[in-house]
Amino acid sequence: MRRPLLPAVPALLLALAGCGSQADAVTADPAHPAPTTTSPSLRQQDRSLPCRGTIEPPVRVSRPDESLQLTVTSLRRQGSTLRTTYRITSRDRTEALSLPIVDVPPTALLIKHGVIAGRQKPAADTGPHGGPALLYPVGRRPYTKTLAIDGLCPGTTWADVDKHPGDYQVVVVMSVQPQGPPSDKQPADGVHRLPLLEATRDISTKGR
Repeated sequence: MRRPLLPAVPALLLALAGCGSQADAVTADPAHPAPTTTSPSLRQQDRSLPCRGTIEPPVRVSRPDESLQLTVTSLRRQGSTLRTTYRITSRDRTEALSLPIVDVPPTALLIKHGVIAGRQKPAADTGPHGGPALLYPVGRRPYTKTLAIDGLCPGTTWADVDKHPGDYQVVVVMSVQPQGPPSDKQPADGVHRLPLLEATRDISTKGR
């Protein structure tokens, strides 16, 4: 009498499962990591822009041919403070700017060779808080504010800035603003996904 073949089926399934585990182990091998992009996901990015950090992508440099433009209009040194004035304008007269500016409000940074060497403290107040968003008619009149870089990172001094102005730049960054009417809704997962808009000015041009 022949013995039934059914008990061999679980053994076959176990063998296949074992093969799958080996395949997974090969995929997770640190020597063969999965392909990655040059820009980390926004969920993983540090948008607090800390000392000695960098401005992580995605970053869009403000250009004259874009509808919404961010520019650094002047730099003025007052002792241990570098006052930075920025302006937001639009070629489209119907364009409106939603206030307060989120997620990253306009923030002034002192940059040396791509690394944050100084910044404002605390972060700038760009509009009303705790209430509904407001619209500013940036297409009809510029939105202008002044920020103060008054906190240098360890290892940076104003004496070095004065001695080597060519090594330093002032950068103002803010989140790219979504098109359309303002919304007070927060994303379901609490993670915003807005790239940064950037405007740069050389230290050597301060006062002009």
